[in-house]
Amino acid sequence: MNLNNLKIPKIVSDELLKITANASNGNLIKALNILEKFASIKWHFRGFEFLRRMIEEDHPGIQATRRILKNANPAARSAIMNNLILGCLLLGYRKRLEFYNKHGVAPPGTLMISPTMRCNLNCYGCYAGTHDKTDELTFDEVDRILTQASDAGTNFIILLGGEPFMVPWLLDMIERHPSLAFQVYTNGLLIDDEKVERLSRLGNAAISVSVDGFEDETDRRRGKGTYAKATALMRRLNEAGVIVGFSAMLSRRNFDTIYSDKFLDEMIACGAGYGWIPLALPQGRACVEPELILTEEQKKQIYDMVKKARFRKPILLLDFYNDARITEGCSAGRITMHINANGDVEPCVLMPFSKDNIRKKSMVDILRSDFFEGLRDINRRYCNETQTCLWVFKPKDVLDVINTCGVRPTSEGVLDRLHELAAKQQ
Repeated sequence: MNLNNLKIPKIVSDELLKITANASNGNLIKALNILEKFASIKWHFRGFEFLRRMIEEDHPGIQATRRILKNANPAARSAIMNNLILGCLLLGYRKRLEFYNKHGVAPPGTLMISPTMRCNLNCYGCYAGTHDKTDELTFDEVDRILTQASDAGTNFIILLGGEPFMVPWLLDMIERHPSLAFQVYTNGLLIDDEKVERLSRLGNAAISVSVDGFEDETDRRRGKGTYAKATALMRRLNEAGVIVGFSAMLSRRNFDTIYSDKFLDEMIACGAGYGWIPLALPQGRACVEPELILTEEQKKQIYDMVKKARFRKPILLLDFYNDARITEGCSAGRITMHINANGDVEPCVLMPFSKDNIRKKSMVDILRSDFFEGLRDINRRYCNETQTCLWVFKPKDVLDVINTCGVRPTSEGVLDRLHELAAKQQ
């Protein structure tokens, strides 16, 4: 069956939009009953069963979902249901399965793209701080990549950088692909009222605003006044019905802040429905500023910190370090792919190594490469691990793949750090 032209039935879309306009727990159950008809694998059905239990318990995660749907305008709610849940997770899986059956390799469920590495800030410890800033992807290149991704069933697109809003055509690209679900990581300083209005009208882009804790931590890293501007933007986006969250790099300097009640309450008050919390990894400027990297003792505490925060606060929190039970292992080269500003293809934005360039090879050939297959093989061998990031907990195995496959680093100093981590692996 050719699913490239698969359309979500309008009657389904209209009914979901009507139900979620009043996001009571009863209506969430009705929405689940409709969505479950499009489930096709055990992972889907387990997810629906888990969500029903959460609704019965009125879990804080469900409270967060109700708040997101209540604050979202109709265009944004439509994108949640049609682009993300149906288009990416449910129907998108069927398209990705067809791609797998045809090519023998699965496309990523999530595609990350950094159209530029330029930025209007100069933050210490930036993961992208030592990347090449002389080249950028063009509008036509990104348009072609997104078209191929959509045809393969990859409907969730993450835009990063650098600062993605340094690219003048960013919103034009989001508008050109209305069936895709976009998430944009941004410091927010270039989003004016006109862009807020346009994002509100489009609906298919969630905005993750970067902070590093409260005003003191954020301004110390990003510059005076950035925290006030970031939180003011979050409030404006929320008032406009745009889906908004926060992104915070967990480091030694903000370790006691990010999962604290006070900070999460502040983010909720600013309108954040979710938070993405990656770890400071030894890449970019963090290679030469190692005081940001968490201690081993701190890493051991993260799982309990996240678990407790999820049970306390009505905000959706994604932990990049311990959510392997949800992602079924590390997503690098398996669920995710990152295309940087000069076209180099990396397994993940947090694993800055590349063998191939999207300007020279097709997505299918890159997915079939010995580099990506080597990473998928590591994940299969350690599929029962509880930690998520191979780069963190299996660096020796990653280094072996890199050496065997002739892979090169795309960030200065990162290979040396990987050697150091590999030497410590038990």
